[in-house]
Amino acid sequence: MKNIFKRNVVGWALVVLNTLAALNSAYFFLVSLRVGVDGWLMMNTCAPSIALFVIGFLVGSPAVMLAGSVLMFRYGTLGLFVFRWDGFNIVPQIGHLLMTLAVIYTLADIVRFRRWKMLGMGVVLGLAILVLLMVVQNAWFNAHPGMLEQLFSGSLVPESP
Repeated sequence: MKNIFKRNVVGWALVVLNTLAALNSAYFFLVSLRVGVDGWLMMNTCAPSIALFVIGFLVGSPAVMLAGSVLMFRYGTLGLFVFRWDGFNIVPQIGHLLMTLAVIYTLADIVRFRRWKMLGMGVVLGLAILVLLMVVQNAWFNAHPGMLEQLFSGSLVPESP
């Protein structure tokens, strides 16, 4: 029974902070930019990544947390090197740092408690979701030319009321 996942203060802090970052992105994309739910989820794939991590934490499943971590590594950790570090991009970059901390937290739990079976299941699940998400995301960006460049440049600005 020593291999049962136990929630701790660090995990709760990461869940709360990452959830706040996802809610902030929801406000920015849905209310400020008015891009709709599809636009928010396609331009901010960090949000579903965070949701998967949070669900895994809440139900006590390191495999689901790791699946979320695969996505958070792709969209959060690698986002640290894709997005600029100035202007409006500072806020999402803080979110990317929080996602990276959640990835490290999850990997530390996997290694510390030798959850090798969970590692395999989580990586396979995460990669399957990632491939599906990337296919849908590419189709969305192809249907909305110019949005990807605006997203990466930090030039997306809220509409005037």
